[in-house]
Amino acid sequence: MPVNFELAQGEKCKRTLKITVTQDVVQEKFDAVYRKLKHDVELPGFRKGKAPIATIRARYGAAAARDVLEDLMDESYREAISQAGVTPVDYPKILDVDFEEGKALTYTAEFEIRPEITLEKYTGFTLKKPDDTVKDSEVNDLLEYVQRKNSSLESVERPAQKGDFVLADLEVLSDSAGNLGTKKFENVQLELVEGDVASQFAKQISGLDAGAETEIEIVYPEEHFDKRFSGSTIRFKISLKAVKHLQLVELNTEFFKQFDESITTVDEFKTKLKSDIQARKSKESHDSLREETIKEVIDKNRFELPEAMVERYLERLIEDMRKNSKETIDEAEVREQYRAVGIRQIRWDLLFHDIAEKENIRVEQSDIDTWLQRFADNYKMTLEEARKTITENRRIADLKETILENKVIDFIIAGSTVETVVDSIIQP
Repeated sequence: MPVNFELAQGEKCKRTLKITVTQDVVQEKFDAVYRKLKHDVELPGFRKGKAPIATIRARYGAAAARDVLEDLMDESYREAISQAGVTPVDYPKILDVDFEEGKALTYTAEFEIRPEITLEKYTGFTLKKPDDTVKDSEVNDLLEYVQRKNSSLESVERPAQKGDFVLADLEVLSDSAGNLGTKKFENVQLELVEGDVASQFAKQISGLDAGAETEIEIVYPEEHFDKRFSGSTIRFKISLKAVKHLQLVELNTEFFKQFDESITTVDEFKTKLKSDIQARKSKESHDSLREETIKEVIDKNRFELPEAMVERYLERLIEDMRKNSKETIDEAEVREQYRAVGIRQIRWDLLFHDIAEKENIRVEQSDIDTWLQRFADNYKMTLEEARKTITENRRIADLKETILENKVIDFIIAGSTVETVVDSIIQP
């Protein structure tokens, strides 16, 4: 379609097209619509296809105009952005429409385009990743945790001591912060161990028998996980109902078989625990390196981001939340909470695609087959079953995007220096 346009550049990624469709083209479109109506409709007093155009225009002129305008704007806008060489990132805002039969169509389209990105630096970084070496102490800690978790509590007829559990009712006598709405806590189980808060309970409860009542005072730190208690000094009346001791389960074949029937000794079980810790630490180390790589690329390649892209990300996020949640979604809160996340994700998406294009990084069929085989192994299915599952769920396009992103990250890491730093012990 012949179209005249003027392209104006606004701030950042904003662009404006003033588009004109000539009178001849407008009238041709009207005439085509009238001819079709004449052929299709039946009017009283006329045989089908024999009604005069003037009668068709009088009866259907308004509807015809709506159809013509919709078609002309769609075709002329696509032609204009093609000729102008711009790529809008969202639907345009249409302004100043001047349209009627027998005249040229003019209107203004405002939109934002994909940002122009100049890749400044995307390799040659010094990256750090946490050490994923598994220490003997980590294995022993996890062994103790698993053993204790699978053990049982038994009531004892003696005063409470360090390492015991007590069952108690707590009544709040005073609360310096005044954040506790609840004044009584019944059947609370407390473990008498070391810890900022736990050790305060242990010190004041140790030596008491079941049935005892006393008053205790606990000072909670500002960073306490339960905000009702944070920074408060609370005085409780405590009534002990039971003192319990953890009877550790025996580490034998019967115990091991719930994890792996082939394990018969403590050393074999510790080998399994070490393997589990290694898998977790390796993944955490890899994920940390991946996140640092993305951060470095984003930080070193700054560009203006169209607001329309951010808005579209947030709208899709809100729509997904509404589909997957039965609770009412606070749209304003979601927008505030996830805006920075969206900006980061959009920047990275644009950057890794540009890097892939520049470095000719492609997703090959062998890449897809390797991913599918790994997926099949994880879920105990054949390769063809895995392929069918992904295809039926229409996830092939997503899969290709994931593989491409991973290949770009691997390329960046391969061209950078990676330093291993001592990581903290993974707690079970």
